[in-house]
Amino acid sequence: MNHRFPSRALRLLLGLLAAGSSALAVPAPAVQAAALAEFTNTCARCHNGDGSGYANLGLPNFTDPQWQAAHPDAERALVIRNGVTDRMPAFGAILPADEIEALVAHVRGLESKTPHLQEAIPVAVEPTLAPPGHGAGPVVLGSRGVYTQHNNNARTGANLDEATLTPANVNPRQFGLLFRHVVDDQVFAQPLFVPDLALAGGRHNVVIVASAANTVYAFDADADAAPYWQVNLGAPGSVQQHPFWCHDILGNMGIIGTPVIDAATQTLYVVALTHEGGGWVQRLHALDLTSGSERPHSPVVITADSFDPILENQRPALLLSRGSVYVGYSSHCDVEPYHGFLFRFDAGTLRQQGVLNLSPGAVGNSIWQSGQGPAADEQGAIYFVTSNGTWDGGQNLSDSFLKVSPDLRVLDWFTPTNYPELDKRDADLNSSGAMLLPGAHRVMGAGKQGVVYLVDTDHFGHLGDEHAVQHFPAAKGEVNVGAVFWQSAARGGLVYLWGQDDALHVYAFKDGRFNPEPLAVGGQTSAYPGGILSLSAHGDSNGILWANAALSEHGNDHINGPGVLRAYDANDITHELWNSNLAPERDTPGRVSKNAAPTVANGKVYLASFGALPVGTGALYVYGLLPEPTVP
Repeated sequence: MNHRFPSRALRLLLGLLAAGSSALAVPAPAVQAAALAEFTNTCARCHNGDGSGYANLGLPNFTDPQWQAAHPDAERALVIRNGVTDRMPAFGAILPADEIEALVAHVRGLESKTPHLQEAIPVAVEPTLAPPGHGAGPVVLGSRGVYTQHNNNARTGANLDEATLTPANVNPRQFGLLFRHVVDDQVFAQPLFVPDLALAGGRHNVVIVASAANTVYAFDADADAAPYWQVNLGAPGSVQQHPFWCHDILGNMGIIGTPVIDAATQTLYVVALTHEGGGWVQRLHALDLTSGSERPHSPVVITADSFDPILENQRPALLLSRGSVYVGYSSHCDVEPYHGFLFRFDAGTLRQQGVLNLSPGAVGNSIWQSGQGPAADEQGAIYFVTSNGTWDGGQNLSDSFLKVSPDLRVLDWFTPTNYPELDKRDADLNSSGAMLLPGAHRVMGAGKQGVVYLVDTDHFGHLGDEHAVQHFPAAKGEVNVGAVFWQSAARGGLVYLWGQDDALHVYAFKDGRFNPEPLAVGGQTSAYPGGILSLSAHGDSNGILWANAALSEHGNDHINGPGVLRAYDANDITHELWNSNLAPERDTPGRVSKNAAPTVANGKVYLASFGALPVGTGALYVYGLLPEPTVP
């Protein structure tokens, strides 16, 4: 599936908008438990855990007795089976009758004598800030950039050249919000950091931010100032322009995937969806980092057989490898017909060099990965995991790990034994993406079932769990964000992941295998999507695990609620060093950007935000060491 709000159960409950007649039989206990799990893990993201919904978005309040009285069970079940035109497909041929009855019964049980009314547009959650200053001490030009999502092509999420921030100084007294840059729309893409860039008559550290309104900004990374440049790449496409049923994205969806930077040529590559003449176009742009101007040959239209620019969602981060730019695609709300695509472009000329359709003659098999980009090894082989869709053991490989050549030939693949159940349940295997374990010839990923799969990059083995090096449950529910790897001097190889409605976990990794028992479990939980992780360290010491998390009390809805930035001692995740709620009047980061990991570089943490409202607002929050108090 392409988005982070699983479609199957969500579509089911959207169907409960119309209903009515006698109650159905009480489902068996096992079926009731399955229905509760479906509601908790999926439906609650739009409807809230208590069923209160969002009336302004057409999501009903299941706790309201008047709504319950107006929509009896039999009609609710009928709508689930037959669907609603332009809002919900029919599921009668997919779901067994007892499961439909169990979902209806669960919703019936949500009725309350005191309905809880949830507004779709709550009050602003951004703080009113006193001027916090611009950092401690003079600006120091950086030497290590963050040019791609999760720091490198292995997607390990670690910056190992961070010498300023340490577990000793990241604390409530010394660390906090320095300033923020407000932008024109939501920011799904991870911010990118460019050190020591020559522009504006000097040399500066620059942070790149891309918004859903198709605007790209180059901000000073160290000061609260107007951007050095900003460019808009055209009127953005929007979910309101097409009959999408879900609320995964509420407004514009111009730039969703994280761009990538070629530091050698000082070029930024980014894909923008535009609305033009009643239709839609997707283009790959190559922008000069010093000015934002288009490079020669830029932009180029992205097109292929069966490629529909409004149905194909450029969610995964871009990949730059061996002189080529790779652009992957998922869907939006699983609205068909869509396909998983991976395009290859020459980085210099932007000439399209190839395209891989992952569901030819069928549908599905997208590269979603919660925004994580495809990984690549030193030989240029590319690794990713596919979503639900179509599986035939040949050209159609849903819910599978794939290894492809630089010229987009499938070299190897692995599919879990239970792939039919994963497809049926919309339990995407690729909800966290693929991460290469350094020096180990291993690739790992975890999906919505919370199971980690570890695969040998030299021998995927094809169909069957027995071909995986390991597979084990690593979270109690969905893992919707990528893992992070660090080689610690004190603890050895460590892998961190944080699932939805769960706590942060760390696992030991040694000699190419995991110890399936966690080394430690953190003390806080996160609502959807779980903790979006990054790590900073000075080599194998002074490790800090950073998490862009959601407040667990907010619930799991599509309209991402107030977020919290957390910092943990990477050698002991039971020790939280700091979080943005300790001084909320200064540090609160607005609403969670559900795709963007924190970017940590040169003594600062750059955090993308959805801003104050569920749609139409966005910001970049910049954290670092606070100025020393002035002595009278």
